[in-house]
Amino acid sequence: MNNDPRNRTSHARRRPQNMTDQTPQRAVQGSRPNTSSQNRQGLQNRQNQQAGQRRSAQNRSENGYKFSAGTSRRTTGNPTPVRHVTTLTPADERRIARREERAVREYRREEEWQKEVVRVRGGIDVFMLAIILIMLALGSITVFSASYPRAISENVGSGYYIANQAKFLIIGFVVMVLAILVPVKWYKNWAPIPAYVVSAILLVAVLFVGRSVGEAVRWIKIGPFNLQPSELMKISLVLMLAWYAEKYEKQMKDLDRGKTSYKWNIIYPCVILGIACVLVLIGKHLSGTIIVGCIGFFMLILAGCKLSWLLFTVLPVAAGSIGIFLALNPYALKRITTFTDENANVLDELYQTTQSIYAIGSGGLFGKGFGQSQQKYGYLGNAHTDFIFSVWCEELGFIGAIALILLFLLFIWRGYVIALRSPDKFTMLTAFGITTHVGIQAFLNMCVASDIIMNTGVTLPFFSYGGSALIVLMGEMGILLSISRQYYRKKSDIDREELLKKAGMD
Repeated sequence: MNNDPRNRTSHARRRPQNMTDQTPQRAVQGSRPNTSSQNRQGLQNRQNQQAGQRRSAQNRSENGYKFSAGTSRRTTGNPTPVRHVTTLTPADERRIARREERAVREYRREEEWQKEVVRVRGGIDVFMLAIILIMLALGSITVFSASYPRAISENVGSGYYIANQAKFLIIGFVVMVLAILVPVKWYKNWAPIPAYVVSAILLVAVLFVGRSVGEAVRWIKIGPFNLQPSELMKISLVLMLAWYAEKYEKQMKDLDRGKTSYKWNIIYPCVILGIACVLVLIGKHLSGTIIVGCIGFFMLILAGCKLSWLLFTVLPVAAGSIGIFLALNPYALKRITTFTDENANVLDELYQTTQSIYAIGSGGLFGKGFGQSQQKYGYLGNAHTDFIFSVWCEELGFIGAIALILLFLLFIWRGYVIALRSPDKFTMLTAFGITTHVGIQAFLNMCVASDIIMNTGVTLPFFSYGGSALIVLMGEMGILLSISRQYYRKKSDIDREELLKKAGMD
């Protein structure tokens, strides 16, 4: 082994093999290398190379170029900070700023609201229950008054229709009580999707095995009952839209993501609404389609859908669908043209609405008295269903008509109060949808009877004779009353009531 110290090289001083230009050449065998001159030459080469790199970097920086030091561990000169390039445009920055401001406002509003209110669980809304019972009682009396002439003419006994109505009322009361006792969480977690799917299946089935009255195919026989699936679809749609609005509330509120926002805010909820409307419309139930569409439209506005997007999407589709329906169904188109024709035959094409106007006008201020209507004796068609409001006005007059309208307004007001006091978005939208359904249907029925709009075959809630419609309606009332059991109240109001109780002033 060679122990000469000059031939020993520490590991720290070894150079990589690829740096051959900086490694001194080995001397010829037998001669000693001239290390001092070679080291000076290598040092000079490195200094020249570094000077060239500095001049090149300076030229590039002056021309606006960016450069990096490569893999070197040491930088030459003072390093300049590199700005991070972003792709956000001014419009994107404003959109992000608006989103942040909106989020902050919503958080502060929610925080203030949580500090002010407290959740209360109590009994059902007694005021709403009283309104429901009053309208059911008045409706039953009116059904008897409007139906017994028809029952006599059909030789089924004068009390035939009121007896059936009483059976429907008993079943409806059972359904309403059960709906009140069911916890609200069950409606939220289990009811929406199954109810919507079952309603859609029944609407498809009614096209094949349904029972038709005139041109419309609306009823399907299930056991001893004739079920109208469009009535079931109304409450099913309310539950489904309320469920969607609460489950995807965050996605619906985010309106700054372009197509993604439009999809969650408009497309998906409109698909839910569109399926319901199409299935009702293909059963040739135009009035039911209008009611279902109005319920869904107002619910989507309250749920947080952007109004401009909603109008841009819904109105063209709705207009096109109704136009196709009228083109394929001449009888429906004839109703519109007859209604707008001033020269139409009032004793043929406009017979029903003409007799309805006669009934309302002959009632005068105070009416002819209960049971004294004359138009129900074979003149007014469907006096116990579609035109029961006309019989009411003829027997109780203008004062009775105003009282009935005020009763429905009280119902709508109390229903919206229950919606505003609801503990969450699902219950709020459900209460709003049920109340809106009753309000829209009552409004359309009164307009048809008063010849304000064309005859569309809309029944008056709580008053018109019917089986499945009345039972489903009372089920809706049970859900509404169940929601009223849980509500929010202001802490200041509760403290005030407690102080009044302590003072003995309550």
